[in-house]
Amino acid sequence: MKRLIILFLFSISISAQIKSLNGKVLNSQNQEPIQFCNVLIESKNISSVTNENGEFLLNGKIDLSDEIIFNHIGFEKKIISVKDFINQNNQIKLESKIFTSQTILVKGIISEEGKAPISFTKIKREEFSKNYTIQDFPELINNLPSINFYSENGNGLGYNYLSIRGFDQRRISVSINGVPQNDPEDHNVYWIDFPDLIQNTDLIQVQRGAGNGIVGYPAIGGSINIITSSFSDKSFLEFNSSVGSFNTRKYGISFSSGLINNKYSFSGKLSQTLSSGYRNLSWVDLKSYYFSVVRFDENLTTQINLYGGPIADGLAYTGLPKFAIKDKNIRKQNYSYWEAENNDLTFVVERRPEEIENFSQPHFEILNQYKINDKLNFNSALFLVLGNGFFDYDASWADTSYFRLTRENGFLTNQNPTNSLIRAMVENKQFGWIPKLNLIHPNGELIIGGEFRFHNSLHWGSINYANNLPELLSKNYRYYQYNGSKDIINFYVNENYNINDKINLLAELQFAYNQYRLFNEKYLNYDFSIKNFFVNPRFGINYQFDKNLSSYFNLAYVQREPRLKNYYDAAESSGGEVPQFELNSNGSYNFNKPLVQPESMFDFELGSVYKNEKILTSLNGYYMIFQDEIVKKGQLDRFGQPITGNMDKTIHYGLEAVLDYKINDNFSFIFNTSLSKNFITQGNTFIKTKDLTGKKIIAKIDLKDNSLSGFPSSFVNLLLKYSSESFYTQLSAKYVGSFYTDNYAEKLNVLLKSYPSLTDYTDNKVDSYFVLNFFISKEFYIDYFKSKFNVYLQVNNITDNLYAAYGIGGEFFPSAERNYIFGVKINL
Repeated sequence: MKRLIILFLFSISISAQIKSLNGKVLNSQNQEPIQFCNVLIESKNISSVTNENGEFLLNGKIDLSDEIIFNHIGFEKKIISVKDFINQNNQIKLESKIFTSQTILVKGIISEEGKAPISFTKIKREEFSKNYTIQDFPELINNLPSINFYSENGNGLGYNYLSIRGFDQRRISVSINGVPQNDPEDHNVYWIDFPDLIQNTDLIQVQRGAGNGIVGYPAIGGSINIITSSFSDKSFLEFNSSVGSFNTRKYGISFSSGLINNKYSFSGKLSQTLSSGYRNLSWVDLKSYYFSVVRFDENLTTQINLYGGPIADGLAYTGLPKFAIKDKNIRKQNYSYWEAENNDLTFVVERRPEEIENFSQPHFEILNQYKINDKLNFNSALFLVLGNGFFDYDASWADTSYFRLTRENGFLTNQNPTNSLIRAMVENKQFGWIPKLNLIHPNGELIIGGEFRFHNSLHWGSINYANNLPELLSKNYRYYQYNGSKDIINFYVNENYNINDKINLLAELQFAYNQYRLFNEKYLNYDFSIKNFFVNPRFGINYQFDKNLSSYFNLAYVQREPRLKNYYDAAESSGGEVPQFELNSNGSYNFNKPLVQPESMFDFELGSVYKNEKILTSLNGYYMIFQDEIVKKGQLDRFGQPITGNMDKTIHYGLEAVLDYKINDNFSFIFNTSLSKNFITQGNTFIKTKDLTGKKIIAKIDLKDNSLSGFPSSFVNLLLKYSSESFYTQLSAKYVGSFYTDNYAEKLNVLLKSYPSLTDYTDNKVDSYFVLNFFISKEFYIDYFKSKFNVYLQVNNITDNLYAAYGIGGEFFPSAERNYIFGVKINL
């Protein structure tokens, strides 16, 4: 009888009606009210629109079982029952919508943990905006699993480099709004060319392991996709200013029009970051701009972006001897060249103040999304990237032969130039189109996409200054000059198929074609082109045990071509560099047979994810088998970049673990760690050296079982966060295990006994290090100004640890000692 009464009362409560319903709609990102949100109970034809405070009122006969639809052009649509809405204190929070070409990208690969059979981490704007001050992308994501970074000038401004699982960024695919950012010729990513873009970023996803076709170009070590902000439902004007150690300053202004006539939105940013740098003469002057306009039509969204920034900086690409890392005075030095012996500098060439860089690389994007119907969407990204600039560097070592100031070139001189300064100039143009078609079908989602990208470049070097030059030498004289180009055409098919509620399959096939060309080379007239065609398949399966626990397996095969300099470093042809191709019988080069080969990899990933309202934890294992892996040889080129080449066979395997625990509404704890082993299974190196009698020989050194250079064996990250409505603080700790700077690994000193002139250094290991950082901010609302003020303090390297974050061969790159950033943001 009691059971019948309870069921009767429950049925009355479910069917009970209310005459009106009021509530509030908030932005989940910043908890601010959303204006002009349509609120609808479709079955009853009852509707309302939120006011400037995000409030609404529905009038009519409303049942607790009715569903409310919340719809706003700038946010993801949400449907919730009246009963659940009331249980949430009559409040709803909407997620910001990603627009245009970003939409397919996000839905196709930026998935929820536990639903995608890949190893990845994503961070939203509300997570990183709280503690963003002046960091560059490598430093900002440095606490994610298996990531490490270092900067040439020590304090994270200027030239910064990151790695994933030890794979450097040349082998990581980086894209912004789906547009590839790796230099087509060099494969590197120059973060310095889009400074302060984080201020305009909505979301960052980092994928570990073999890259995915949706994210972009074939990748070996992983992929990073950056989605920029394109929309704010409210108008705002924000000023920010920071000051800190090493004479660091940043000034910026950001603005948004909000949504105009429910159709347009404008946003923009201007900023400047200045610093003297931690190391001597490693200053930066980074100007940044970002402008975006969006138009919303019924079935078409159009977004136009322009971003970039003219930059200037003092060069600091040379590392230091290892003993200098623990010396507070020497570690700040920025030598152009040095020699050391027995923990003592025996000869140095000071960096000249004239060794500088100036560069500008504006990005233009037109992004469209066309909704063909409820099941089919077409996305398009048209882009143009223009790069133009120079760097001047010391060449006091260069003689008439290097500068080609010789009789055969029409010069009569009997003395070498002195105090020379080289100007290296580069002009780039890259344009392309990235289309994507997204079909939602009963069992999943099919994405078909392509990439059409075309790159052209001009490189030349001149003598910017020198003594003892031949008379009447033209300022326009160029001792090297050549053109480069690269055509890239990729096509992929990606299917996400749900067999049932528990099993999800991911299958992808990528076809990648590219063609290098080097032509119009002055003096030597080499002209060649190299074509590569790769087929990169991927298969993954995800099994959902229940709503919290899932496991996945992923198998991928990836091929990737060498960079252009691996084939021929034309800028150093006067110094003896020659094309790396087989020779014909007549001594000419066979440009159809390059000596360096594309690298290929099988990547096996197996993992599991557990997720509930408080905990996200994951465990992932990987096993990567390489053929002809392109590895660092332990030497640097003239500009501090690693010299690379093929290694016959290598293996990388490891384990990654993540724990993200929300202790309560304010406290959260994040822990991630990874352990790995990275070694050569088959490979040799050949060096020109001398034997114990002093005779010149070419020695063959077997590198089997040696550890690979640049790959730390362990990472640990710890973060403790406290966040309330107006207060935020974070303590972060990072441990990076030791790693070798060359492929001689632990055998270096043994080899030196047989080959004393093998190298000029005896210590080839970057020692493990631990660094602790702190951040705190407080927000105030001043009613008189109707404005929010946010004051923050950042302390890096609290323990004042003297460590090197990276090393190549005998050169080590110091990180800054304890340093500070203090700043304020004013939101009007």
